[in-house]
Amino acid sequence: MFSPAAERNKDPIRKALHSLLPQRGLLLELACGSLQHACHIAPDHPELLWQPTDIDADAIAHGQQILLPDNVHNPIHLNALEPDWPIPKADILYAANLLHISDPAVIRAVFRRGQSIGVTQAFIYGPFMIDGQHTSPGNRQFDADLRRRDPGWGIRDLDEVAKAASAAGFELTHSLRMPANNLLLHFTRAT
Repeated sequence: MFSPAAERNKDPIRKALHSLLPQRGLLLELACGSLQHACHIAPDHPELLWQPTDIDADAIAHGQQILLPDNVHNPIHLNALEPDWPIPKADILYAANLLHISDPAVIRAVFRRGQSIGVTQAFIYGPFMIDGQHTSPGNRQFDADLRRRDPGWGIRDLDEVAKAASAAGFELTHSLRMPANNLLLHFTRAT
């Protein structure tokens, strides 16, 4: 299992997260996929525990067969739309390339469930529209392709994501431009 996109974006994400991630805590990664992000980013933060999750059984099996960094747990199954997540407590939530290939209800569920398990920071990476407009012709084509594959998929508007976050008590504190017309969104929640 290998993701060319994860390989391309793992280092820019690592650099952007370097000064934003806390030194300690539990980071819950949603939709870990190939685990390329966890394996690349987690070693920079040795006292930050990383719990990868995925809805896909192949991703979970893959994670149990590779050598993971010491602070990365084996991945576990998690469906963001399920009412009870298998993690009772987490400090940070991280999701890369999830929202545009998920039902729109996932946006609300991610922040609502994140709030209920104590998350105070969330990092969401991917392509987003701004004020209803795509940020590039490539993103417009990608969005059309996603919607052809599944009408519930598609690039989300930044405002839609920020409103869902706000409803769960999260505030957008940083919106970092990343390569390939992606954004890294940093949300915080007062405790």
